[in-house]
Amino acid sequence: MMLKVKSLSLGELVKAKAKLDAEIELRGAKERARLMDAIASLGSRAKQTAQSARSHALKGRKLPPLYRNPQNRSETWAGRGNKPRWLVAGL
Repeated sequence: MMLKVKSLSLGELVKAKAKLDAEIELRGAKERARLMDAIASLGSRAKQTAQSARSHALKGRKLPPLYRNPQNRSETWAGRGNKPRWLVAGL
């Protein structure tokens, strides 16, 4: 749309300016919303990547026991977490 600004009266110029200001505000709000969505999706993707990179492959899996209490064969330890008291006492 091409306006011939020189041929418009002052009232017509003020109306045209108001329409342009409203359209600029509307498009700016749409662009801000689009950018905020893009940033949010990048942030959630980065968070997922960081979480998956930090987790260990064996986390949450049951491991076979590596150590067994010689006095009580039912007490075992897989080498994860705190050392059991029977192992500390034996060392």
